[in-house]
Amino acid sequence: MRFHCYLIVLIVPFAASAHHGPGQFDASQQVEITGAVTEVRFVNPHGYIYFDVTESDGAVTPWRCELQAGSLLRRAGWTEDLFPIGETITVTGSQGRLEPHACALRSVVLADGSVLQRYDQRRVLDAPTGSADRLAAGRLQLSGTWAAPQRNPQGGAGGGGMAPGMGAPPAMGMGGGPALALTDAGRGAIEGLSHQEDNPRFHCMAVNILFDWEFDRHVNEVIQTDDEITLRYGFMDIVRTIRMDMDEHPDDIVPSRAGHSIGRWEDGALIVDSVGFEEGFIVAGPGGLVPHSEDLHVVERFTYDAETQGLTRNYTAEDPRYFTGAYTGEDTVFPSDVPFEPYACVELKDAFLEVPNG
Repeated sequence: MRFHCYLIVLIVPFAASAHHGPGQFDASQQVEITGAVTEVRFVNPHGYIYFDVTESDGAVTPWRCELQAGSLLRRAGWTEDLFPIGETITVTGSQGRLEPHACALRSVVLADGSVLQRYDQRRVLDAPTGSADRLAAGRLQLSGTWAAPQRNPQGGAGGGGMAPGMGAPPAMGMGGGPALALTDAGRGAIEGLSHQEDNPRFHCMAVNILFDWEFDRHVNEVIQTDDEITLRYGFMDIVRTIRMDMDEHPDDIVPSRAGHSIGRWEDGALIVDSVGFEEGFIVAGPGGLVPHSEDLHVVERFTYDAETQGLTRNYTAEDPRYFTGAYTGEDTVFPSDVPFEPYACVELKDAFLEVPNG
């Protein structure tokens, strides 16, 4: 039997289109709209401002413009009180492609004349300073909240939760390493599928334990005991339990998106071995889809830098049934100065525009 492989080149998407993709809004078509606020929804994966625009003939046209995720807005100090019902705002943004009276907000002029950019910070950031030792008896003490640095107004990495002088992470949750070659089975698993239609996160579903940990800079929570470490993801609500009291995986694992994880301490690092995944995607983005089967095996190595207070994860994923070689990556999160909150996804992207009552 001949063995066929198909080469998949992984392309890291531009952060600005990370959620809605290039299909929902047209960045080449900028609009400026003025209207009276009717409703504000700070939900995940995207908040929305709803407002009524009075046309030259007196007719009223309802509009809505998309914001960051609600939990990220709150992390940046935004509140619904910024947009009082009935107050006039002027929004600049990218025109909706399929929805003519919608946009992706780039900036907004509030009723008092102040201007907010999409990624503006409205609170004093409590970034970690100095060093902090989390190692005790050869074990890291990881309990607490962790997040990647926030964006600044220009859309790059900001200073929230990041040690001074550090740059942006190279590729938010996307991994790297050599291009992957799909097997015949892997190719068949994605036949007829597309990023725009079948990406799990467009349907309020988690993608995988690698991508979701750092994606979009949500706040994660770690709860640590002697026997287990629980990772609660701020994106799409993955909950992982790392069993520290087991040396081998059981035989009766029920496949899940989170998989089954066992951990051990090695020279001050946390090593996590995970199997038992339900079939899904190792990569799902504009650069293409790379599937994984239930044979996916992931090894993560968490290390902590006391000087920067950064928790770095190096990972390797292998799945010989669907691809050859290894999918590898690295990411870093820092202590967060805001609490964890569940993602509680409410996808409004395809919802019909509803005109609020009253």
